[in-house]
Amino acid sequence: MGRVHGHRGAGGALTVRVGAGDATRWSGTREVWMRLGDAPAECFEIESEHAYRDRWVLKLAGLDDSTTAARWRGAIVSVEAGQAPELGDHEHWHADLVGMTVMAGEAEIGRVRDIQPTGAADLLVVETEDGGEVLVPMHREIVIDVNVETRKLTIDPPEGLLDLNRATDQKDKE
Repeated sequence: MGRVHGHRGAGGALTVRVGAGDATRWSGTREVWMRLGDAPAECFEIESEHAYRDRWVLKLAGLDDSTTAARWRGAIVSVEAGQAPELGDHEHWHADLVGMTVMAGEAEIGRVRDIQPTGAADLLVVETEDGGEVLVPMHREIVIDVNVETRKLTIDPPEGLLDLNRATDQKDKE
């Protein structure tokens, strides 16, 4: 659902940048799981929380000072599926998108490797069949179908979109 962006104050409150949408949708959640790097995820009870735009400020049990909180910067934050809020139309969990096959018509473009949040539409980081990378805006005029059951995401890219990163990729290889 998000990633620890930093911490606030001496009490160890964390700021979590939510992956998509307004952070208020997470209000009422009782616990979160956090994972840093390859370490196993740890569960934390939420003592208090409030939302501010795309940030969710959490005071977690056991994180009581800024030094302890600072160690969690960059951690992936998730919740149990039963605690996740309902999604609106054209909204998708990032965890569902990662690993999906990306199609443009009948052509397979690659697989979603990551999602980069931006101020506007998030960007799908698609690893192409030849090992390159393409950034695809998660905009409903470009991403025309997301099928969680078949693990396929269909795009209708504007002319030139799939070639934008190719020039950079080629320069990097030279």
